[in-house]
Amino acid sequence: MSLQIPVLLIAFNRPEHVARVLGEISKIQPNNLFICQDGPREGNESDRRKILEVRDVINEMVDWPCELHTLYQEKNLGCGAGPAAGISWFFSNVEMGIVMEDDCLPHPDFFAYCDELLHRYKDDEHVMYISSTLYNDKWRCSASYDFSHYMITGAWASWSRAWKGFDLDLHHFDARKFRKKCLKLFYSSVEADWWFYKVLEIQQDTEKKSYWDYQMQIHILDCEGVTIHPQRNLVSNIGFDAEGTHTLDNSAEMGNKESFPIMPLSHPSGVVVDRLRDYECFSKKKSQGFLKEKFRNLYLSMLFSGDWRYKLLLLYKRLKGQSESSIYKHV
Repeated sequence: MSLQIPVLLIAFNRPEHVARVLGEISKIQPNNLFICQDGPREGNESDRRKILEVRDVINEMVDWPCELHTLYQEKNLGCGAGPAAGISWFFSNVEMGIVMEDDCLPHPDFFAYCDELLHRYKDDEHVMYISSTLYNDKWRCSASYDFSHYMITGAWASWSRAWKGFDLDLHHFDARKFRKKCLKLFYSSVEADWWFYKVLEIQQDTEKKSYWDYQMQIHILDCEGVTIHPQRNLVSNIGFDAEGTHTLDNSAEMGNKESFPIMPLSHPSGVVVDRLRDYECFSKKKSQGFLKEKFRNLYLSMLFSGDWRYKLLLLYKRLKGQSESSIYKHV
């Protein structure tokens, strides 16, 4: 039986990864398959060759009856604008769907999990995002899944209503109002301040951005939305190798994690976020025990008020010989 929910595959220049992920997608044979692919980097002949190899893999492996939609960029948009353009294209054509990066190998239950939850929370605008990846293998909850204010990228599902309003540059975003909103959502003001500084960092980034997930997370928080996390990990990231952009370490603990079955789903009694659990995950992920050296800089900045404290933070880090991104880590 084919999957009725549309699927978007985000690809670039890794034909072997695309083949493995398409192999899993082919097992559920979605009726509508969308594929977006960024263009080659300027002067990079290896990109050009491998991009064509990826397209050959797609043409060979997509052999079931389906509507295949492709968005192949001629020029390289980068790791931020490229996926963002593909996701925007996807959600301009579908009401809800599954988004997969080319290095995310899903458990067979992943698709049924997304399908059921997309329909269950279709009309609940408070629920904005369905995660499937857990780097610690287990999310502390009694049901098959539970709710959070934090998202995890890789392979996920959402609705066009939730993507509406996404802004890659955040040029007109009010960081002060956003921080006040975060103070209501989070267990600790530390979290609100971390995201306040992240907004300022993105707004002042005049170079080509290499991320889009920070902006999506900020969008979810600004909407006071919630995300879903499964109790067990459903995706293995196979991209921790020399070809990865942000995943270069083969030994990284986040790569090649075991995935687990989850169906049939047992549902929680309500849409409630455990803010303390969110905070514990945040402090472990962002600060590695948030009083350590890298996060002390954030506390120094919190002694002051006004936008100029961000500039003071950057000055302090430069004096300490740290890069501007040294205290920031991806979700």
